[in-house]
Amino acid sequence: MRLRLLAAFMVLSISACGDNPLAGLVAGGSRTAQSEITVTSDRVVLRGPTGFCVDPKSSKHSPSQAFVVFGNCAAIAGNEELPQPFVNAIATATVLPSRQGDPSIGESEVALAEFFGSDAGKATLSAAGNPDSVEILDSFLRKGAFFIHARDKATAPLAGTANTYWRGYFNVKRSVVVVSVLGLENKPVSSADGLKTLYDFGNALVEGQAPTERPVSPKNPDDVAKTGLLRRLFG
Repeated sequence: MRLRLLAAFMVLSISACGDNPLAGLVAGGSRTAQSEITVTSDRVVLRGPTGFCVDPKSSKHSPSQAFVVFGNCAAIAGNEELPQPFVNAIATATVLPSRQGDPSIGESEVALAEFFGSDAGKATLSAAGNPDSVEILDSFLRKGAFFIHARDKATAPLAGTANTYWRGYFNVKRSVVVVSVLGLENKPVSSADGLKTLYDFGNALVEGQAPTERPVSPKNPDDVAKTGLLRRLFG
C-alpha cells in the first residue's frame, strides 16, 4: 500500500491518473489545447513551456490534489498549426498540500539527498518499488527547488517512455509541486535537453506563485522528517 501511494504521489504510476498518459497524446479532434490549468483549492497554476499543453484525458484534479499530464500541443489537439516542443517528451505534475511548519524544499537539501541515497528513497523512484534497479545520476538544489536525475534499470516509469528521467520538487503557494520530464522510448531525451525542459517548467511554475508562508527552518536534517516534509512527499 505504501508503494502504491508513493507511486501515485511521485508521478510514476499509470494508475495515478487512471489511464496511460501516452494514450491521450493523440489527435483528439478538438483543434485547440490549453497551455495552463489552475488546480486544487490553493489555486496553483500549472503552465507548460512553449509547445506543451494539458492532456485532459490523462489528467485528474480535485480540491485536495492534482495530477496533470503535459504533452505536444499539436498532437493533443490534432492541429499541426499549434506550437510543438523542441523535445519529444511528456511532463507530469503532481500537486499536494503542504502544512504550516513544514520546512521548505530549499531548507531540506541534505535530508532529501540522504533520503534518495537510501533504499527507501530509491524504491520511490522505481516503477516496481525495487531500490536495486534505480541509479541516481545526479541531484542538487537550485533556487529553492530540488532536482534529481534517475534511471530505473528494471523498467520505464511509464509504458512507452524511456527509463531515464528528470524530476523537480517545488514549493508553490501552500503546496508542493512535483514535476517529471520523461523522454519517449523510441526517441530518448538527452540529459541536457531533459534538464532544460524541467527548468522551463519550473520557471513557468513559480512565476508569480511564491510560497504563501515561509516555513520554519529546521536545525538539522533529522528535523525535516520530524516536521513532516518527507511524509508529505513520500507517503
